[in-house]
Amino acid sequence: MASFSDAPTEVTDQILSYVPASDLYNVCLVNKALKRSAEPFLYSAVSFQWDHHSVPRVAPLLRTLLRRPELLDYLDTVTLQGHLFTQRNPPPPINISNNFVDEFIAAIEKTGVAFASMWVDRLRSPNTCMYAMVALLIAKLPNTTHLTVGHPYINGQSLVPKVLGAKIFGQLPAFERLEELRYLKRCDISSFDNNHIFSDTINLFYLPTVTHIEVSMTNPQVFQWPAGEPNLDHLTSLKIGWLTEDFLAKIFARTRNLRSLHWTWEHHGDRFGPWETTVLDFQKIMGVLESLKASLEKLTLELYLGLDDELADNLRMTVEGNLRHLRYFPRITHLDVPLTSRSAANSDPLPLADYAPANIEVLTLSGSALVDDECPHGWDGWVERAEFKDLVPLIKDLANPYRPRGLQRVEIIDDHGGNIRRAIGGQIEGLDLGFRVEII
Repeated sequence: MASFSDAPTEVTDQILSYVPASDLYNVCLVNKALKRSAEPFLYSAVSFQWDHHSVPRVAPLLRTLLRRPELLDYLDTVTLQGHLFTQRNPPPPINISNNFVDEFIAAIEKTGVAFASMWVDRLRSPNTCMYAMVALLIAKLPNTTHLTVGHPYINGQSLVPKVLGAKIFGQLPAFERLEELRYLKRCDISSFDNNHIFSDTINLFYLPTVTHIEVSMTNPQVFQWPAGEPNLDHLTSLKIGWLTEDFLAKIFARTRNLRSLHWTWEHHGDRFGPWETTVLDFQKIMGVLESLKASLEKLTLELYLGLDDELADNLRMTVEGNLRHLRYFPRITHLDVPLTSRSAANSDPLPLADYAPANIEVLTLSGSALVDDECPHGWDGWVERAEFKDLVPLIKDLANPYRPRGLQRVEIIDDHGGNIRRAIGGQIEGLDLGFRVEII
């Protein structure tokens, strides 16, 4: 009987693609032939989770990759996630073998980067060695297509951003095939200096092959491209937060083929500087989005009104304008907006049909901002009376003869602890409007 390893490559690959990652290591131990077949699957997706109870096993992986660099070609998806460590709640110290340290130091020194000495110092310290090892892993990635760098590896730490910058601007081997990058730095309210990351994040827009970027980037005093205006024709999807309209317009001016945009408008008062906005101006937002009218197919606008400790400071904000101009965006088929963004403060709700784009297929509505005391909203008494039933006539109005012809589904996000479903679920289920209405 022929052995499994004698089967055609397409057959073994198909079978191995269904084997759990936890079992692929054991498959590699059977014989050399199976090892050759299984290793590409074993190393294709690497994911680490760092918290107080789980320390990523970066060191053993890194040593294997340094000794067998051919394995680096298999690392297609690399995900580095973890706990939201802060100065008040730092990660525990990590001790690694001296044998590992010596090999890693040799690899760092071989890079020849100007910050190699600082890099080695970080590696030698139990409090910072994780950042040094992760930076070395990223430095060695040639063919990765999907990279996620989470908050614990970059919050208040300069090493990983330095390595990314070195790969982008030629001091280290470049990402040859990177398609999706997620740089997930969160707001750190325990140390506001850790949030000034514009100079690190603006570099990410110089990656020449990336089609999707997810990033939250703070507002600079002055927006300046570090190496001239980049060509962003390759960027088709962007999920971005914090950056305000004037600065975001600089990026949109370069993204002529952007099809999907998820923009989180963040309100932090003026604690990060006078250039932070305290006015939610939908007319201004519409003006910034105007340059995307010819390409934009999916738009998500999310409101973020600061963390709990920030809201305790009684932030003040003003709401102006509405999103009526969205109806002139001919290519938008998927629209996701908060209900509060439909109208100016102290005004009647803007009918959904007034701003739904002509070719809309899916309309998603969220009401989370309506219950936030810091957000002036257009429905007087909404919070006090919780009149979710007012949603029903607005949705019915979408069924009038002038409704968007392609509308297939209206989704209502029940981010009120089930209150929306309890209030109008029965009425929604009985509607026959020519499109589905779902509470999700």
